[in-house]
Amino acid sequence: MYTKAIIEQACADYPFLSDLCAAEIERRIIQAYVRLVFQAVDRNSSRAIAVLRLGSLEVHLAELHPASASPGLPPFWIEVIDAPTQSSVDSLGFHDFDEDELAAAVEMIVSATHDAGHWNAPSPRGPAT
Repeated sequence: MYTKAIIEQACADYPFLSDLCAAEIERRIIQAYVRLVFQAVDRNSSRAIAVLRLGSLEVHLAELHPASASPGLPPFWIEVIDAPTQSSVDSLGFHDFDEDELAAAVEMIVSATHDAGHWNAPSPRGPAT
């Protein structure tokens, strides 16, 4: 698991990848959520918006319409997408945007970015075996 200290150190060591700073990722998620609230619902009764782009990866925030979601399924989803292949790299569902969920989103985004080779910091999952 990434700790705040590791992410902050990464920001110091790799300033050209400032999008990976925890505070910046959180800020962009919150901004995307505010933009999402004012976006019209599409024909699938959902809404989606881009949060940020890191190399060939895109991070999107989506809201599922309550009537179309399964019971217990989180209404909000953050997904990391490999833009060239349009394939999902990782995703995480949310019920609220509290501190724990934002921290989990940051960890997931940084981990996916690391795993895709866009960041040369230590892996959150430990050394490769």
